[in-house]
Amino acid sequence: MLNKKKSPTKNSVGLRHWFKTPIGAIYRRSESALLSQKLSENFRAEVLQLDFVGWEDEFHEAMRFAHYTILDNLTSDETQYTRVVGDADSLPIETHSIDIVIMPHTLEFESNPHQVLREVARVLKPEGIVLLMGFNPWAIWHLPRFVPKARQKSPWNGRFISRYRVVDWLKLLNFDIEVSRGCCLFPVLKQPSLEQQNKLFEKVAAWLPFMPAAYFIMGVKRLAGGTPIFHLHNLKQRFISPTAEATTKTIYVEKKSADIH
Repeated sequence: MLNKKKSPTKNSVGLRHWFKTPIGAIYRRSESALLSQKLSENFRAEVLQLDFVGWEDEFHEAMRFAHYTILDNLTSDETQYTRVVGDADSLPIETHSIDIVIMPHTLEFESNPHQVLREVARVLKPEGIVLLMGFNPWAIWHLPRFVPKARQKSPWNGRFISRYRVVDWLKLLNFDIEVSRGCCLFPVLKQPSLEQQNKLFEKVAAWLPFMPAAYFIMGVKRLAGGTPIFHLHNLKQRFISPTAEATTKTIYVEKKSADIH
């Protein structure tokens, strides 16, 4: 039987080229503004991005002190950033080693999006952050994806997944959803800056299922199975006198209680 594991396709390359078109640039500006805002608010040391999109410069300044790596399955386009060749559904990354994972329309072009999210949960540290962007499948702006000829081109050849479904998947993986909102309300017009997006109409329109062309999700990975009862360093400070020899002290802690006062 032939191995059906996906091989590198032209989907990601087509999406990069589409982001350079006038309409694609509108999506890009809206999403990069949200990314820049959240990255500047949540500085972390290790940042991993799944898929090279070609407009990393627009939000890289917000994380200039972090170790930033891009994972991609193609190397046809050059980039100044560190790049690892691999697949998103089997990340060649150590478990619990990443602080932030950026996913710019990754799920739409993966054959197994559930597995991709499981891999993201695996490599993220506890309290790690996922920043995810996707195309809204219900948006009126995406009618071309129902035209047979258009469906053969990016981004219409992707499998659009609703924001609510992605949120449910993340919650099953012990993520708390801190941000879930529509963005790029009018992709045929130049997008206003974040400071100008405080009008009541735009706030209401962002929640209409058919209006936002894209969506933005920020999830935080919570540690399953509870937290440690104590930290050994704090325990020694509490029970051992600075003048006492550690080898002569034995400390017993009742396992059933998390309060050691």
